[in-house]
Amino acid sequence: MELLLSDYEYQNDLFDVAREFCPATLDDITTIKLEYTVQLTEVEMEIQINSVNGQKQFSKQFDTNNGEGVKSRLKLGLYDALAEYFDKQLPYGCLTGVRPTKVAYSLINNGLKLSQIPNYFRTNYRVSNEKIKLILEILENQKPIERNDVLVDFYVNIPFCTTKCSYCSFISAPIDKVQNYVSPYVDALLKEIEYAKQMIRNNCYIVKNVYIGGGTPTAIPTKELERILSALTFGEMREFTVEAGRPDTITKEKLDLLKKYHVTRISVNPQTFNDEVLKNIGRAHSAIDTIKAYELARTYNFIINMDLIAGLPGETIKSFKNSIDTVIDLAPENITVHTLCLKRASAFAMESENIFKTTKTQKMLEYAKKQLKNAGYKPYYLYRQKNQVDNLENVGYFKGKTICRFNVESMEETASIIACGANAISKRFFALENRIEREANVKDIPSYITRIGEMIQRKKDLFENKSKI
Repeated sequence: MELLLSDYEYQNDLFDVAREFCPATLDDITTIKLEYTVQLTEVEMEIQINSVNGQKQFSKQFDTNNGEGVKSRLKLGLYDALAEYFDKQLPYGCLTGVRPTKVAYSLINNGLKLSQIPNYFRTNYRVSNEKIKLILEILENQKPIERNDVLVDFYVNIPFCTTKCSYCSFISAPIDKVQNYVSPYVDALLKEIEYAKQMIRNNCYIVKNVYIGGGTPTAIPTKELERILSALTFGEMREFTVEAGRPDTITKEKLDLLKKYHVTRISVNPQTFNDEVLKNIGRAHSAIDTIKAYELARTYNFIINMDLIAGLPGETIKSFKNSIDTVIDLAPENITVHTLCLKRASAFAMESENIFKTTKTQKMLEYAKKQLKNAGYKPYYLYRQKNQVDNLENVGYFKGKTICRFNVESMEETASIIACGANAISKRFFALENRIEREANVKDIPSYITRIGEMIQRKKDLFENKSKI
């Protein structure tokens, strides 16, 4: 499919809209030609869709004096044309961003009443009633959100795993192939952490939440993990999370270590309880391994999250229902239900282009939401990614008072995050201006090790440059 525009100022945004209908439904389209003119507060559009079956024309006209600019109107016009052409509505309409809840917060900050959000989302983005209800429920469950320039979160990235999952596009490496990099990586990481701690002291920041992610942090040797944990001394913290993740990395030795350093939250991620699917996606554990690892971790009194993924190849509605029922029976405090996302760097995306064509993911998520609600779980954060099956989302659920504040603040971007490690992205939040500035570390492990001085300088430029204040 080729997208032809009268100018290319908004080409990425418009391509994102077209991509929401693909790849399953755009195979027969050869070109989409979009021409538009702007006259004072109006946008006039002509859209021509050429396919193997012929040609179809659409004319659209929109006002831009209601707070929505030219880009938003072009996205809506293209969405309406494609929705009519395919006789298909998408759950999030033309809303292509990662954080739908952040859009809602922005509208509220700009003066829109909460009661006006549903109509605004329907009219300007074509978001379905079901997803609007989900967004509003999450806003309610996230209360209260702190916005403060002094309170910060601290993130550490450990880009090593036991195996590389077929759906994974993260910059992580199977540890058996990169053993020689682990110790040098930790050496470099500790240099960055030590600088960050000094910077925190100098600027009177207060670290409230620490999160160690990856990869799988517990995939590295215990002695290397302890070197990292022992460096993360920030006084009393609200949350200290480590993504144990892979059941095959969860041992008594590792759990004793996490408890020693006052970790409060961990993940034990089955992804599915279907052994055949686990084998197909490259996981080095079975469903029973997950249950045993969870039962062991349960004895340590951690708050535990468990991840499931809807839409995995080979997963049936019946087997996914079994996974949901199993994880609910285990009763972790948090459950995150992801929708399969196939980025270009994942093996599935490169090997199986037709994976989007035979999906029952919507029914899987509907079942998950119903069963989780019946079991007392509530949704508390939401994010989306490009190339997610069925244009759906990832949702974190909680029960009791176990919301992961780091997840909320990361998704809604309401706090600064000082992030260390390869592919870690630091964010500086300016509360008075309600804006974020970002600085990313290099992605690959060898470059991170050899360029650690540059990573430290990037942090200095972001957090200590007085001109940014």
